[in-house]
Amino acid sequence: MQPVILYNAHFIEFKKQPSDIQAILLNHGLIEKIYFKKSPLPQNIKRCDLKGNYVIPGFIDCHTHFIARGLDLQRIDLEKCKSLNDCLEKLRSGLSEENKILFGSNWDETDWNSFKMNKLTKYQLDKISKKKPVIMRRICGHFAVVNTKALNLIPESWKIVDRENGYLYTEVALNLDKIFKPSNMMLKKAVKLGIAEALQKGITTVHEITYPRRFRILQELKKNKGLKIRCAVYITSKYLLDVLSSKMLSTPDDDFLKFGGIKIFIDGSIGARTAAMTKPYNHSRTKGKILITMHRLRNIVRKAENNGIQLMVHSIGDRATANILEVFEKNTDKKNPLRHRLEHIEILSTSSIRKIAKMNLIASMQPNFVRRWQSPGGMYEQHLGKRYKEMNCFKKLLNSGIKVIFGSDCMPLGPLYGIQGAVEHPFSYGRLNRHAAFRAYTKDGAYATFDEDKKGIIDTGKLADLVILDKNPLKEKNLNKIKILMVLIAGKPVYSKRRFNK
Repeated sequence: MQPVILYNAHFIEFKKQPSDIQAILLNHGLIEKIYFKKSPLPQNIKRCDLKGNYVIPGFIDCHTHFIARGLDLQRIDLEKCKSLNDCLEKLRSGLSEENKILFGSNWDETDWNSFKMNKLTKYQLDKISKKKPVIMRRICGHFAVVNTKALNLIPESWKIVDRENGYLYTEVALNLDKIFKPSNMMLKKAVKLGIAEALQKGITTVHEITYPRRFRILQELKKNKGLKIRCAVYITSKYLLDVLSSKMLSTPDDDFLKFGGIKIFIDGSIGARTAAMTKPYNHSRTKGKILITMHRLRNIVRKAENNGIQLMVHSIGDRATANILEVFEKNTDKKNPLRHRLEHIEILSTSSIRKIAKMNLIASMQPNFVRRWQSPGGMYEQHLGKRYKEMNCFKKLLNSGIKVIFGSDCMPLGPLYGIQGAVEHPFSYGRLNRHAAFRAYTKDGAYATFDEDKKGIIDTGKLADLVILDKNPLKEKNLNKIKILMVLIAGKPVYSKRRFNK
C-alpha cells in the first residue's frame, strides 16, 4: 500500500487541550508522520481529503464474545421480544426440517411488562417440539431453559442443572456450544459475522474470550489473510492445562492475533441472580453463588503467576470480588506486573476499592450495562433495591487511582452506545466526562494487553488504526446520531460507508 496523507479533518486525541494536528502520513501500516497546523504538506505524496470529518483512534473493546455473537446471528434472536409469548412464537416460527436444534438467544425478561419464572419451564418448550432440542438462553448467558429433549442430551456430569424445570445455570448455560456443538462451517461464518458487526461499530481491536477450538479457527483465518480485526484471545480456565502444554505461550506477539491470558469465572450475573452478593437479592433469600473453590482459585492464580500469564477474572458481586482479592493479596506480586484484571465488578465495597488500587489491578467494565439496566426502576433496582445506586462506580474508581478500561460483553457491541451510558450515568460517582470515557475505550484499553506503545492514540509510530466520524464525539449530545464513515486498520479501509477521494 502506497503512503497516503489524511488531511482536511479534525483529529481528536481525547486530551483536555484541543489537537493542533493538521494531517497525518500513513505508511507501512503505521502513522509515520504528523503535520501540525501551519506546517506545509509535501506535494509528492498521495492525499485523502476527509471533507472536514472527525478522526479518532480505533476503539478497543476489552471484553467480547464476538464469535458467540456471530453464532447468535445464525440462531433465533429473542432480544426484541416483549413477552414470553413473543419468545415462544418466535421459536415456533423457526421450526423447519433444516433446523436440527431450536436455539433462541438474548431474551431479557426485564424488558417485559410482566413475567413469573414458573411460567417458563421445560414443559412450555416441550409444546413447541418434543423431537428437537429447544433452548432459550438469557441475554447474560448465565441462565437458560431447555425442553426435555435437550435436557436428556446434557450429561449428568454438568453441574447446577434443575432437571425438574429444565433450568440451566452459569457453567452449563455458558457452555451449551460444547454440548450442542456448532459445525466448523458455522463457526467460520460466526467469526466473519462477528468481525463485520464489530467493524461497523468502529472497533479495531477486541479482547475475545473463547476456547482453544475457536482460537485455532482464528489462527487459520489469519494464516489465510482473512482476519480483518486485531484480537487478543483469552482462554477460559477450564483449559489452563491445555494452554500450559501447548505452544500458545511460546507464540510470538503478533499485531493481529495473540494469546492474552486466562479467564476465570468467580460468579454468575445479576440478571440471573447468580452473582455472589454479601446480602440477599430483593424478595429472596439467595445471595448468588461462588462457582469455584478457594483451593482451585489459589492453584490457578499460582500457576498463572509462575508461568507469566495474565488473568482476566469475571467477578460481578461484592462477595465474589472480596474472594478473588483475598487470593490475589496472598499469591501475586503487589505491583501486578502481569496486569491482572477484574471483569465487570459491578458492585463493590469501599474496602475492595482500596485493595484494587493498592494491588494495581485493572478494572475492566461495561458502560453499556449502565445504559441498559441502571436507570431508576430498571433491572438493577428490581434485583438489588437501593444498592443499585452504588453500582458501576467508574469515576470513584478513577479517582482512587485505578485503571478503568471499557468493553461491551457484546450486550450490545458498540462503544458509542456504551460511552453514552458512562457520560450519562444516573449517579455522579459513576459519571465520566467524555475525554475519560473515550480513553477507557481507546488508550487505556491498549494498556491492558501491553500494547500502549503500539495503539490507542494518534501519534507517530503507532498503528494506523483509525475511525472517521461525521460528528464531533466530544460535543454531539446524542452519540447515537454519530455515523461511522470509515474504519482503517493498518491504514487500510476495512469498513466504509463513504468513499473519500485520494
